[in-house]
Amino acid sequence: DFIEIQPVIGPVCGSVRPPGSKSITNRALILAALAQGRSRLTGVLDSKDTAVMLDSLRKLGLFVDHDLESQSCIVEGCGGQLNCPDADLWLENSGTSIRFLTSFCAIGTGRYRLDGVERMRQRPIRDLVQTLNELGARVRCEVPETGCPPVLVDGSLGRLPGGAASVRGDISSQFLSSLLMAAPAAQTAVTLNVDG
Repeated sequence: DFIEIQPVIGPVCGSVRPPGSKSITNRALILAALAQGRSRLTGVLDSKDTAVMLDSLRKLGLFVDHDLESQSCIVEGCGGQLNCPDADLWLENSGTSIRFLTSFCAIGTGRYRLDGVERMRQRPIRDLVQTLNELGARVRCEVPETGCPPVLVDGSLGRLPGGAASVRGDISSQFLSSLLMAAPAAQTAVTLNVDG
């Protein structure tokens, strides 16, 4: 047995805009923060990860205006010159935020502490920290034996020097993204060798 259903109206036409991606939104926010001048981002996702990124960029001295209704954001970039003297960044459980901001803070000239909830303190970040140190940054995990946040970045002796370093290719792509976004702001050219 079957029932034939006849539509009462014609075909449905329209368009749907899916919500933004937290991963893409946070990448775009970091790139806008690194850029020279004003950037306007559209399709900005309203999420906890985005909120902690926006809050952190403000704590780092950048002007950020997030309009929830239009899903847009205005960011006044630092032109690769982060001059905030110090900041304590609380990142909840946002992995994208802590990974991207660790490299972003390495281009700064101050002292920065990045931390989050208890679960964040179980998320490995040692590989990113080691690669940044290979590039001349002064970055360390507050509890070295864990290889996890809290992360301390000391740029008081100058911003990210640059040079050559290796990063594993079989771990989070966010480590490589983080390094690639910060690399143009280093004092000298950066060469990243991807292992694996």
